[in-house]
Amino acid sequence: MFARNEAIARRQSGFGYQICLVLMVLIYISTSPAKAQHTDTTFISRKKTKDYYWAIYIEKNRQSKKYKNLLDFKMNKWDAKNYKESLDSLKKRKIIKIKALAGLPKEWLPLYLYKGKYYIYYPCEWDNGDRRILTDSTLVDPSMEGPIPRPLQTVKKINANTYYLQLKAFYSIGPPISTLIIHIIDAKNNIAVWEDTSQQGPYRYGLYVAKQSAANFDMVVNYCDNNRVPEFEFDKIDYTALLKGH
Repeated sequence: MFARNEAIARRQSGFGYQICLVLMVLIYISTSPAKAQHTDTTFISRKKTKDYYWAIYIEKNRQSKKYKNLLDFKMNKWDAKNYKESLDSLKKRKIIKIKALAGLPKEWLPLYLYKGKYYIYYPCEWDNGDRRILTDSTLVDPSMEGPIPRPLQTVKKINANTYYLQLKAFYSIGPPISTLIIHIIDAKNNIAVWEDTSQQGPYRYGLYVAKQSAANFDMVVNYCDNNRVPEFEFDKIDYTALLKGH
């Protein structure tokens, strides 16, 4: 009788172990990175060779490292150093401090169109990110040499959806004074068309979203694994249609 009870106990113990093992496997599958990637990631293209891995995908996870990095406007040490040097060089000129930016958000990211939807974009080359910062005295543009500040001369709110900015050029090349018109086309989502009247063709217009509303959009990532590759070519935006009525 004792041997029989012991055998039953061993079988029950083994059965309980099997249940625990199955539960652990199910928990691992449901929380593993592979599962999360399958849920949150849609690949547009992928290319893998013995030398590099290149992938373009849609990131929907707002908590991903790349998504957080794109929305982080804090300058690294190298950019901060170059920005300070650029500001110091402007001290020889007259810099006007704007008391208020007429309600304009300060930090902006470009929006891009792909198959009828708008996305923010994480480029292969970080300098191609084209993020913009408005301060009380400058508009900060990205460049290969670091952030370039263009001194603000005037900021006016023309109407509820239109802002007029006049800027001085940082370099001597180009027009000494340029005009930037910011057309708010979606106030709820802080989306605006930026029109640089000193530019022509495809460089005249750009679509931007304020940082505080950027999380309303998924992100296209150009993952290049430390190798330089072409940036993703998005669909052409019809700015005439976007500006109609604005």
